[in-house]
Amino acid sequence: MEAENVSENTDTQLVPEANLESSGDANHSTSAELDTAEKNANHSASAELDTEEDSATLFKETKLLRDTLELLLSKSSEQKKVCEQLSQENRYLQDYVENLMSSGGVLEK
Repeated sequence: MEAENVSENTDTQLVPEANLESSGDANHSTSAELDTAEKNANHSASAELDTEEDSATLFKETKLLRDTLELLLSKSSEQKKVCEQLSQENRYLQDYVENLMSSGGVLEK
């Protein structure tokens, strides 16, 4: 019977140690869960900052592209006006030269 008591005592002693180990694991997992939660919160805040920075960068790039497009459009309009003016002047000069040629009889001589 003493052997049985020893084994019972040994079993009884092992059980509390096992409980201590599991409660230690529980404390460790709770601590790990808190660390994970803090990291997620920091990551979320960091992601928000990255999102704000990305948004600001995209806004600046969009504004730059829009301004460039407006500049190109205005230059294109100016060039179109210059081209139309030169075409009109060219027609005027052609008419002038034709009138000179016909009135002077340059080709008849």
